[in-house]
Amino acid sequence: MRRAFKTAYYLNRALPRLVLVGRGVRLPKTAGIWIIVSDGDKRLCEVSRILSLVHPGVEVERVPYTALLTDFDVEQFEAHLSPPRRE
Repeated sequence: MRRAFKTAYYLNRALPRLVLVGRGVRLPKTAGIWIIVSDGDKRLCEVSRILSLVHPGVEVERVPYTALLTDFDVEQFEAHLSPPRRE
């Protein structure tokens, strides 16, 4: 299980999603790869500007943002992304 070594913003282009993950919190188990894009001390508007310069193909305004500051937040995030189970 991979955990954030510091509070930082991560991007997953496959989803696409931008998340702020707290230090020591595990990264979500999802399709795609989570790549660090900025330190967590930056404001979201600054991170968006960085993303638009570094990843010009990503429509930053359309990428959903979520703060994941606890492992419980990650569990809720994963549950939201998973399709409902059929019984």
